[in-house]
Order: sequence, then structure tokens, then C-alpha cells
Amino acid sequence: MTSAVVEASLRIIGSDGAEAVTVRRLASEAGVAPMSIYNHFGDMHGVFDAVFEHGFREFADVLHRNSKSQNPVTSLYEMGLAYRTFALENPETYAVMFLRVVPGFEASEDSFLAAAQSFEELRIVVQRAIDTNQFLPNNSELIAQQIWASCHGAVALELLEMSVFADTNETYNKLLVTLIRGLLRNPEESAALA
Repeated sequence: MTSAVVEASLRIIGSDGAEAVTVRRLASEAGVAPMSIYNHFGDMHGVFDAVFEHGFREFADVLHRNSKSQNPVTSLYEMGLAYRTFALENPETYAVMFLRVVPGFEASEDSFLAAAQSFEELRIVVQRAIDTNQFLPNNSELIAQQIWASCHGAVALELLEMSVFADTNETYNKLLVTLIRGLLRNPEESAALA
């Protein structure tokens, strides 16, 4: 039932916005009884929390799948591309996760743990780059946060159609290369970013 309700919520958000997600409409869209939503999720906050957690679990999986290169620099680049692809392919999910489209929504502790896992996927690869001396010694959490913030900013501008440049692919790819090259111990030696 959870997946049907999450998917129905995302369809409604995509077509009419978060404010259109009501118990009655959600029940109709998901093919369940309204009372079952209350019984399973407690209230609409519980529904949005399920959407948030579902999104971050999928997102962590996407980042993990794209972190497998032997070269951590290549992994970071691939994770950066995967970040944008996830957002563009799942704009409603991304909006609930990152763009605060649900007024007053605060994620539960369990959902924040799922969000933290996606960040941890990035931090691990940054640490690998530090440990292999490809990045200068630094705090892996701080570097991961800087990469995350930069990718998020570019993606949010694109989703909100506020990007200054028409070719958002090229702009984003150059952003990733600039970010990662700036962290390298020897930027000119990185074949991974050629």
C-alpha cells in the first residue's frame, strides 16, 4: 500500500502541486479507502514523510550504483551526473526532498536517516579521493557538503527554469569538472576529467 500511496502522491504533486494532495483525492488515486490512509500513515504529514523517505532511499541507491569506479575522481563525476539525472527524471520527488514544496512539512528522524545515507555515499567517495592522495588533505564531510550544495544549486535553478544558459547539460558538466578539478592535488594529471 505504501508504494501505491507514494506514487499517487507524486502524480498529484506533478499535476496540481502539493496542496492538491488530500486524503480523499489520494485514496481515489491510489485505489484505497480513505480510512486506510489514516490507519497506515496517521495523517497527511505521514504521507509526505513516506514520500520523502522513499525519495532519499532511491536517491542513495542511485548514488551508490554510480560510485563504483576504481578511480574516486571518476566516481565523483559519475555521482554528480547521477544527481542531476535523478532530479530531472523525478522532479516531484526531488521537490519534496529538497525544494520544500509541502508547506510546514518536517521530515521524521527515520526519514532524515535515509537522507543522511545519500550524503554518506558522497562523503565515502570524497574520503577515497583524499586517502588516495588525489585530493589535498581535508575534511571529507566539508568537501562533500560543498559538492552537494553546488550540484543542488545548479539542479534547482534548472528545475525552476532559472538557468541563465540555454545548454544546461554543458553548463552542469562544466560545473562538475570545475568543482572536482579545484579539489585535485594535481589538476593537470586528471585523465578522469579530460
